[in-house]
Amino acid sequence: MACWSEEDLIIQINSLYPIAKATPLKDFYGDDDTVGIWFRGSEEHLDGRLIYDNYNLNSFCHPKILALLEKANWTWEAYDSGTMMAYPD
Repeated sequence: MACWSEEDLIIQINSLYPIAKATPLKDFYGDDDTVGIWFRGSEEHLDGRLIYDNYNLNSFCHPKILALLEKANWTWEAYDSGTMMAYPD
């Protein structure tokens, strides 16, 4: 299965879950060659749960976001305790 493009996945995430504030990773690093997604809203709540939580060292991606990433053939990764990124598989 082919990966969705960064742009298509960002549009889909922000359409379904605007609180996630998905943004191209180049906005985080300032590097136009970087492909990925930065979840600026990773510390926001969706349906009563954090979009991303790594404070207890139990890395957690919200199940709805995770399902969409898997469907798009992308994976998520912790940048730090409050910052989540996603990359094409």
